[in-house]
Amino acid sequence: MDFRVGTKSQYLSVNHAELVNNLGNDIATSSEVTRSSLSNKPKHKRIIWLDIAKGIGMFAVVCGHNLRPFVEQNPDFRYLYNFLYWWHMPLFFLIAGFFLKTIDLQDIQKVMSFLKKRVVPILKSYFLAGILLVIAYKFIHNKSIMRSMTYIIDLFYGGQALRHYTTIFWYPETYILGIIGTTVIISLIRNRPIQLLIAGYFVYWSTSYVKITKFHFFGVVTAPWDMDVAVLVMAYMLLGYNLFHFCQDYLVKWYVFIPSSIVVGWLFLQLKADKLSFDLFMRSHQISGAYENVPVTHAQLALMVGIIPILCTLVVFGISRIIAYPLGYTSPRAKLILAPFALIVETIFVTGRHSLIIMYMHKMILDIVKRTNMISSFWLQVLIATLVPLLIGIVYRRFRRTEIGQWQLRDYINFMKPKRRETTNYK
Repeated sequence: MDFRVGTKSQYLSVNHAELVNNLGNDIATSSEVTRSSLSNKPKHKRIIWLDIAKGIGMFAVVCGHNLRPFVEQNPDFRYLYNFLYWWHMPLFFLIAGFFLKTIDLQDIQKVMSFLKKRVVPILKSYFLAGILLVIAYKFIHNKSIMRSMTYIIDLFYGGQALRHYTTIFWYPETYILGIIGTTVIISLIRNRPIQLLIAGYFVYWSTSYVKITKFHFFGVVTAPWDMDVAVLVMAYMLLGYNLFHFCQDYLVKWYVFIPSSIVVGWLFLQLKADKLSFDLFMRSHQISGAYENVPVTHAQLALMVGIIPILCTLVVFGISRIIAYPLGYTSPRAKLILAPFALIVETIFVTGRHSLIIMYMHKMILDIVKRTNMISSFWLQVLIATLVPLLIGIVYRRFRRTEIGQWQLRDYINFMKPKRRETTNYK
């Protein structure tokens, strides 16, 4: 069997333009896809297993939100719920830190270019998706126009004032604040050990209080746009930024994956046995820890918040790298045998590349599925809540507008034609 893996970095990678043409790009980065990338000019290469890791994380997010009602009725499975929250959101923030770059803060053009490419697209999607979801909630739950207007106003303040379908919007809020704050830090302070010290302090500060009580809005104690949570987000982005710089060639090595798996497995067993208690609910800022019913100290809790999500993320990276292997086989016989598994892996991969639209829509889909009472299976509900936004995202990318605002007829024709599977060149 012919399996081509790069000998230099050992990363499964693929040309960015090929992926844009075949699978579509993430909505959050849609404005970054320029005309040159669509004309098959190599721009940069994506790391396949990293998108798979994001797909796994996105699936875990949907599972976590669907698991809560189940856990309320079956408290014995609370450990599964807690375990998912150890890592699924930190994973996205750590990955976001991987690809941050320093900028010249004195160069206004570069600052504006950064904001235009990294902030404005997410900000637009935040308000567009938020307004559409508020409208959907109004009709699904028969809410008044005045109440719906209140929900739209909540979008501007954000934080825990967000309700119903928009509760997950704390993610784009803190993501925006996080990439701005982290970019400023790494641009002003180039010394990486100091950056790590700042990340450590952010974690320590974030675990020093229960809730910020200085801000009150609509009867909810919350900081605007979850600014307090964004401090912990910046800590993870700083850790991810330095982790990728120092360890990018070792993130998926077996001598990293196996020890991380052993430690995470032991922690999971301790959690299941009720010996370990560790809550890491970032949005509600419920962060606590105990071992054998003895609360941990503040310093110990900060270490847990800083280390455990990274260990879990390394395990996800290792698993993602392993399951990415079937995508590299070029032998017809191997491709035939591995076709079902490869289809699953490709679905996870595409899920990772459309994570933002799934993040926005999955709570609404879960609510609709449960209100119809047609599907009682937990896993089927999760699957529907993942695949429906995914398909919408793919269609959106296929029919996206050109720079002059007109539909590309050739894209429509190519989309309707049966597509022959092309072999991806793994380098």
